[in-house]
Amino acid sequence: MKGVLAAVDLGAGTEAVLASAEVVARALGSGVTAMHVVADGYLRSAPRRFKEVWDPELEPLFTQASEALARLARAKLERLAPEGAELRLPHGNPAQEVAAAALEHALVVLAAEGSTPLERVARGGVSRYLMHRGERPVLSVSPDRPLARIARVGVAVDDSSASLAALRVAGDLARAAGAELVAFHLISIGPRSCCVPQYLPPEALSEADLDARAEAALRKALDYDGPLVVARGEEIEGLLDLSQEAGLDLLAVGSKAKSSHWTRLGRSVVGLLYKAELPLLVVPEAAHL
Repeated sequence: MKGVLAAVDLGAGTEAVLASAEVVARALGSGVTAMHVVADGYLRSAPRRFKEVWDPELEPLFTQASEALARLARAKLERLAPEGAELRLPHGNPAQEVAAAALEHALVVLAAEGSTPLERVARGGVSRYLMHRGERPVLSVSPDRPLARIARVGVAVDDSSASLAALRVAGDLARAAGAELVAFHLISIGPRSCCVPQYLPPEALSEADLDARAEAALRKALDYDGPLVVARGEEIEGLLDLSQEAGLDLLAVGSKAKSSHWTRLGRSVVGLLYKAELPLLVVPEAAHL
């Protein structure tokens, strides 16, 4: 398996993605594949799309336009990509091409672009497509906050299989980078909470030592004896506050695979994708690094 895939659209987040991919690849002792998909499907499908009125004399013009797009994309990618990076510029559907290339790599880096939180999740469909497939960890980085170093890695944990995958991948990355790993768990026991600690018996929820019992149960479930912060609060805001207080370089979160968007990613992961400014590593439950 190759190293890190940096999938870029050559827009505002391109440099952040490439810089972040280089940092991760250096930590893993691997290389970077810089990929841009030339989305010229409309041009290539013109003869079929307009077959009733298609003029064969137009075909060279459409072919030239497609070739010009590819030349421009290659020139820009060559200028921005890290030295020694493998360049890929396939033609086709961006989501499908990136998903196929992701299977050859250990980790994918994408930009969390957009002027509004909704755009960050909805942009282009590539992020959604990869996260639905549940096969490779996806690092989402903001254009104005690339991953500059890997010295302190955080991971959100509970007692789920997705959490165990996130802990495993975050631990692998931290060890490879010589970084510190710290786990976070939020206890929220309100009536509308998303994070009631179901790994504890109901009678334990009113006990004074709830935090300690939760920590012990999680350590046993995850077979984890490293730093673990157990705090009270709602998952999204609480995790972001803890991440800032801890000075994290990135936060890893687990996601459920092979299910619907909301069930698979979960309410908390979608909320983090909306709100997180620091690099966010989304780890499908079946993924390894």
